[in-house]
Amino acid sequence: MSEQSDSSNVDAALAAPAFDWLSESAARELAAYLLEREPDEVRADLSRTAERLNRIRERLLLLVEPPPTAPPDETRLAELEQTISSLEQQLDERTAQFEKTNEEHVAERVRLIEERQAADTRVAELETELSEARQTVDRLQAKSDSFAAALVDRGPAPEELADEIAEAEAQYTIAGVIEMARDRCERVVMPEAALREIDALDADEKAADWARELWKALRALNAYAEESEYFQGGFWEWCEHSNSDHNLWPATPKKLAMSESDAVMNSGPLRRTRRFLVSSDVEPSGYLHMQAHLKIAEGGGQHIPRLFFHDDSSGKTGAVHIGFIGPHRLVPNTQS
Repeated sequence: MSEQSDSSNVDAALAAPAFDWLSESAARELAAYLLEREPDEVRADLSRTAERLNRIRERLLLLVEPPPTAPPDETRLAELEQTISSLEQQLDERTAQFEKTNEEHVAERVRLIEERQAADTRVAELETELSEARQTVDRLQAKSDSFAAALVDRGPAPEELADEIAEAEAQYTIAGVIEMARDRCERVVMPEAALREIDALDADEKAADWARELWKALRALNAYAEESEYFQGGFWEWCEHSNSDHNLWPATPKKLAMSESDAVMNSGPLRRTRRFLVSSDVEPSGYLHMQAHLKIAEGGGQHIPRLFFHDDSSGKTGAVHIGFIGPHRLVPNTQS
């Protein structure tokens, strides 16, 4: 017991200088601890305390300094840089393409606006010209009426002038044109059954224009029939190549059709509307499906006039036979 006491006293004496920094009371407590404990116990306590302090130190270091990270993967970094570079290049290309397309669209829009403005200007000019032309026609018509009246007052008018006056008056109505054609177009056969709703056509505000076009059409058909024996081809070819300038009809799809579409002729109801009365010298049954037709007017809906005919100029009658003159709605097509 004395040896242990002596040893503890020695340890306490040796440890005392190491704890000079402690307060006096803490130093006394530490000295008492060393006197009461066996050296092995003190060493064990010191070892445990050292371990706890070391763990505390490690935790503090983790809080103060982040754990070391693994070095970056150079291959992965290179791949990422290459991907970023490729995306940036694509973005630049798309941006350039967008800017180019946008410039083209802007230029096209400017061009269309300029064309629209030019078209509007031209329309205004044409409307002015049309108005002036109508005024001129009215003045000339007034002069013509005045001259005609003067000639009548002076006595019977020459036959040629009388015909011109009658022609001018007849062209104001479709019915008048039909009567004049029956009198003058000997190679055109026009039965009464072919005339459909003529009064309704004449009641339209465009009747005078239609009448002039109808007169032109009937004169063209008559001139064609007169020349057919000297001409190779049908009415379309004659309109394209004949020297009869004042009697020609425009050989264009907008004004002339020599046949109907398959859709029309394969439709029973539509086909039946094109079955017209015809001379028995042409067809013994007295009826014939006619496809060739003249478009007296363009546009205007289903009320505009149409003229259907059959060409027998090289046949027994040597004439063109009219099967129908009337509004378009009576001979509808697939778009009607």
